[in-house]
Amino acid sequence: MKYCTKCGKTLTKKVIDQKERLCCIDNSCGFIYWNNPIPVVGIVVETDKGIVLAHNKLAPKGIFSIITGFLEADETPEIASQRETKEELGLDTTETNFLGVFPFPKANQIVIAYHIIAKGQIELNEELDEYKIVQKTELLDYSKNNKFEVQEWLNKLNVLA
Repeated sequence: MKYCTKCGKTLTKKVIDQKERLCCIDNSCGFIYWNNPIPVVGIVVETDKGIVLAHNKLAPKGIFSIITGFLEADETPEIASQRETKEELGLDTTETNFLGVFPFPKANQIVIAYHIIAKGQIELNEELDEYKIVQKTELLDYSKNNKFEVQEWLNKLNVLA
């Protein structure tokens, strides 16, 4: 980011609250780019066949992940997880369980994670091009071998029970 989103002037680095932040050079404007993490939902979707992992078209080939998505304005994380499950996989949620909140600094995100039990026929949306089903017992091993980003979550959960 180079320019102020309020007035359009150049941004400069200043230390505020012991962190370097981008600030508008015009002190009367007062804009500070805080670069706060973005809240997203991460969903461990389980069907009667197992856990659904999907490949995003923009991800490197062979990298599969749980379902993720951004929250919409005025949407609770629980509703967002159900909506994303329907939008990305075409599945209907029958049960939603909160798993926890996890920092994901690599993408400057806070992941609000859910375990969803879903039913229906998987129909991928335009963001995804492939999916695979893994069993709960395979999930931790799969995560270690494929840079699956939720290993810490799985260790804290009873998803594997």
